[in-house]
Amino acid sequence: MALDRDLELLTSVAFFEGISAEALKLIAFSADPREFADKDRVFTAGDVAEGGLMVIEGRIDLVDERVTPPKVVERLGPGSLIGEIALIVETRRPRSAIAVGRAKVLSIRRALFRRMLEGYPDIAALLEARIAERLTHLAPQIGRIGERMKAIGEG
Repeated sequence: MALDRDLELLTSVAFFEGISAEALKLIAFSADPREFADKDRVFTAGDVAEGGLMVIEGRIDLVDERVTPPKVVERLGPGSLIGEIALIVETRRPRSAIAVGRAKVLSIRRALFRRMLEGYPDIAALLEARIAERLTHLAPQIGRIGERMKAIGEG
C-alpha cells in the first residue's frame, strides 16, 4: 500500500527523526503525490517554495543553471527530503530540480506541516533545537567565508 511505503520513507528521513508515528501518518495521508517523466522540471531556481518534497521513487537532480553548461550539484533518491526549511518558513528554491527517469515525490505543503506542529508542540520544540544546533555549527563556517570575501575585496 502506498501509504505504508510513504510512512516507511518518512521514518527514514533524518529531519523527521523523533517525530511520532501518529504525526508522520498525518503527513503521509495529507501530502500530495506527484509524478514526473524523465527530464521533467520539478521546480526552477528562484521559485517560491510552498513546502518540501520527499523523493518516493526514481531520482531528482538538483541543478545549478547559473553556469554553462548547467551543473548537477546533487542527485537525490528515495527517502531524500528537498527543501526542509521550506516546511517551516517561506523561501525560494536555490537550485532547479529535474527528474532523472520516471520519478515520484510526495509534496508536503508548509501549511500542512505547520498545522502538524501546532497539534504536536513537542515536535516543534524538537525541530527548533535541531535547527539551532545546525546553525550553531554553521556560524564558524559562515564567519570564515566572510573573512575570505573581505580579504578578496581588499586584495
